Amino acid sequence: MTAKQCLEVRIMNITWIPRTQKCSSGAVSRFRAGIGVALATLACSLTGSVADAQLLKSLQHEGQSFQVVPASEMSSLLPGPLSNLDSEIAQVGCNSGSCSTGQCSTGECGNGQCTGQCGGNCNGAGYGGYGGAPCMSCPTCDPFCYGRVEALLMRREDLSRFTRSREFSMDEYDFELAPRVTIGTVPDCVSGTEVSFTGPINWNMSNSAAGVTGSTFLSERVPAVLLGSALADQDIGFTFLYDPEATGPADDPSDPIAFQSQRYESTYWSAEASRTSVAWDIAKLLFGARYISFEEEYRYTASNGAAPADNGYIYADTQNDLIGLQVGLDMYSPVCRFGSTYLRARAGGYWNLSEATAVVDDQDERLYAMRDDDGDFAYMIELSNGVNYQVGELLSLHAGTELWYLGQVATAEDHIPSIVGARAPVQSLDAGDDVLFVGFSVGATMKY
Repeated sequence: MTAKQCLEVRIMNITWIPRTQKCSSGAVSRFRAGIGVALATLACSLTGSVADAQLLKSLQHEGQSFQVVPASEMSSLLPGPLSNLDSEIAQVGCNSGSCSTGQCSTGECGNGQCTGQCGGNCNGAGYGGYGGAPCMSCPTCDPFCYGRVEALLMRREDLSRFTRSREFSMDEYDFELAPRVTIGTVPDCVSGTEVSFTGPINWNMSNSAAGVTGSTFLSERVPAVLLGSALADQDIGFTFLYDPEATGPADDPSDPIAFQSQRYESTYWSAEASRTSVAWDIAKLLFGARYISFEEEYRYTASNGAAPADNGYIYADTQNDLIGLQVGLDMYSPVCRFGSTYLRARAGGYWNLSEATAVVDDQDERLYAMRDDDGDFAYMIELSNGVNYQVGELLSLHAGTELWYLGQVATAEDHIPSIVGARAPVQSLDAGDDVLFVGFSVGATMKY
């Protein structure tokens, strides 16, 4: 056999021992045995035959002597069967007696998995004490609850300079303060429940005037026969404390009225209960039921004395009770170590049970009256965007803007009649108006 063939045979019979990050004393002995095999192969190549290589007892290299071991005696140097070598090597780094509580004990990392007793560190070795990847901690779940308290500063839009008088008008709604409280629980770190209550928020505006005429934007429909005309019924200008059917000199539409006032009021509140799905501290999905109450009232009074014949008023009132389902999303985007931006979105479809009442009286005479109720679909969209700051592990603060859009509801302004009188048509309930709310929110969230 040539030296080249001898070298190839020896290489094919070498048992390779992988490198590990930590080795026990047994692994070191095996490594030294491998060195001996390699040196024996080297000797074979130098002398030209297997027999010659076996005659060598040692080799000298850089002043050190290395023992030459024949291949036939290789197995006698190992403390156990070669078949157990891989499993023993895999346990390097998880040595008995060196693992404390919360770390891997002997054998628990050898299968390449972190078991329930592995706290994440296999004596500084890799995943399972082998392979170089970090030994990952076993998944844990700490159920938690949270409470969120917010102060809302909101305004109902689209009522600027509202009036039904030709002489004076109201200004607009102010921003009103109201709470929004949210309480939730997440028992398994993923799915949970949440309840939230908003309001009540009450807006009102008013104005008054004295010593001006009672001219309004309403018209009165008068039967033609009362006007001595053969034409059809006519719509004439309507003013408080002036009845066109009366012709006495005391009733003049240009006469001033002692006192007049207008007042518009809106009230909103809601309650919701949802199932939640939490994705760490990044996002939260919601689905559940919600109830919304939205009502309005408009009142215009004119008084020229204490007697009923010296007074008149316009009155309109609407009530909307919405109940239905909604979906929601809370999403956080980190911008620095303790700060993030957030998006709060809600969208729902509801069945709206609405009612409306409208009355017009003048000089103790009923000129208009209606009352109606109906049911129809409505919707609500909420968007909130702002910044969030994590004060500590449990407490965070946030501030942002609010935009709400409530569609297909009844409002008081839509039910104030434009034509009154004995021959005037009475309108039915109209729940087709849309309402916009804008504002700001500040609050705090506590997790425990």
